Amino acid sequence: IARYGAVGGTIIVANPRTGEILGMSSWPTYDPNNYAAYPPTDPANAAVSGQYEPGSTFKILTMAAALDAGTVAPQTPFVDAGYIEVGGVPIRNWDGRAWGPVDMTGCLQHSLNVCLAWIATLMGPNTFYNYMEAFGIGHLTNVDLAAEVGGRLKRPGDPDWFDSDLGTNAFGQGVAVTPLQLLTAISAVANGGALMQPHILLRAQDGDSTRLTQPQVVGRPIKPETAATLSEMLAQSLERGEGSGALVPGYRLAGKTGTAQIPLFGRYAPPQTIPSFVGWGPV
Repeated sequence: IARYGAVGGTIIVANPRTGEILGMSSWPTYDPNNYAAYPPTDPANAAVSGQYEPGSTFKILTMAAALDAGTVAPQTPFVDAGYIEVGGVPIRNWDGRAWGPVDMTGCLQHSLNVCLAWIATLMGPNTFYNYMEAFGIGHLTNVDLAAEVGGRLKRPGDPDWFDSDLGTNAFGQGVAVTPLQLLTAISAVANGGALMQPHILLRAQDGDSTRLTQPQVVGRPIKPETAATLSEMLAQSLERGEGSGALVPGYRLAGKTGTAQIPLFGRYAPPQTIPSFVGWGPV
């Protein structure tokens, strides 16, 4: 936050196999003994009550859906012309470039908006949004913390959904999540396809009696083989430089960066962005 002059930030560390939240921190913080001194619009805990557009970290879920549905495979070729039109709206890559011939791992490595929008159009809205629902996007995680919000996933039939949303949602724009909601969804990829109930409470103890919080599977949005395939693709993506700053010597990690533009009065206003990263390991 200090290095980039950011308005705020959030970090969450969790065990994807159990849903246990191991660490959670957000800034700016607040004093619960003097809560009235803070604006009511400020989220008390941005990890569960701060909604934002996730940007390219959301591409993990789009690619997971496409792989699981059989729409694409890791070696599926794509010729990136740097431009695609979805619902009459032009979509370009984050850097404005055309990357030429790539496969699906290359689409993740170079974080190609055009490629992911193309994949979403191949899936079609029913398949795409059904998978996003299965990942819990647009719904509360029901974590054991107060003031959680559910984000927003527009779907066909909603008055403010347009055909172009299928293309932009594919790379995490026009959809709202909380940091915990996104982490919970992507943890299913790290956990062999099983979506776990996130929880803070480890155990309750009363004298000699101890009750542990038991891991709970709340869904299986993708198949185990899909999760393994995508983890490998994202590990290769990191190793090829997409997020080399996240690499740790001696461990093989998977992950994805994201840089979302911020909507202001119905339009995006660069250069302000929300950068993020989701990673896991050892793969």
